Amino acid sequence: MRLSMPKFLKRPSSALVFILTLNGCGGSYEETVAGIKVPIPNAMKKAQGNSIEISLPGFGGGQASFQGKMDPDKVIDFYKKEMADRGWTPNLSLVSRGGMLAYTKEGKSVLVTVGKSEATTTLTITVGGGGK
Repeated sequence: MRLSMPKFLKRPSSALVFILTLNGCGGSYEETVAGIKVPIPNAMKKAQGNSIEISLPGFGGGQASFQGKMDPDKVIDFYKKEMADRGWTPNLSLVSRGGMLAYTKEGKSVLVTVGKSEATTTLTITVGGGGK
């Protein structure tokens, strides 16, 4: 039995578009912020030294910052989809070339803040909820 390559992969330009489309989706990874797993777009990398965590009786929270070259609107779209897919309920949406999104789930809250400065997009994830 002989296997052959699909026709669209035989033409170099089509193969390149196919590969770039797969990579263009970007994907994501998870980052744990104050005990809560939050999806982060692959294009956004953790900013060094900008994470904090607080743990008080009855309250726990934290914040982490990320930077990257991803369009702010695409970051917002990413969170609208990913957080809903993970069972988070949207509570706030202030969007204009970046913005803020707030979500709750099981007594926990996540605030996603997206902005742009010069050529860099900034992403701040703030989490809060019941602590120790």
